[in-house]
Amino acid sequence: MDLVEVPVEATFGLRRGVLGWEVPSATRIQGDRAAHLALLHEDAVAAVVSHATWPCPDEPAVPARYFFGMAVDASYQGRGCGRRLLAAVAERARAVGESVMWAEARESAVAFYVACGARATAPYVEDVAGLAVRRVVFTL
Repeated sequence: MDLVEVPVEATFGLRRGVLGWEVPSATRIQGDRAAHLALLHEDAVAAVVSHATWPCPDEPAVPARYFFGMAVDASYQGRGCGRRLLAAVAERARAVGESVMWAEARESAVAFYVACGARATAPYVEDVAGLAVRRVVFTL
């Protein structure tokens, strides 16, 4: 699979199907501040994630990378796509001196992030979409 940067519009279909996002703009990072990665298999979008420099509420003084909207097509889950996207975001964060990577994760995804090395906070309701989430934080 090829890892490529894509325009945000290329992420909408998969996010709608996997995450149930009806409103693509329901995110705290708008415009050109975010970058969007996709894993492509034979030109089909298999997995996506977006990311941007954004302070982590748990460590606001530490340079940090926020990642959001990670979605993996069901037919590609369990094949390393999520880990590959996390590694790509971490690589980009380290390249600009960021030492923390974080996200607001649905409970169904927390075990995956913890297995990848994140620590997780207690559940809370996030302020953009009103979802119950847990913050997952990676030290890079």
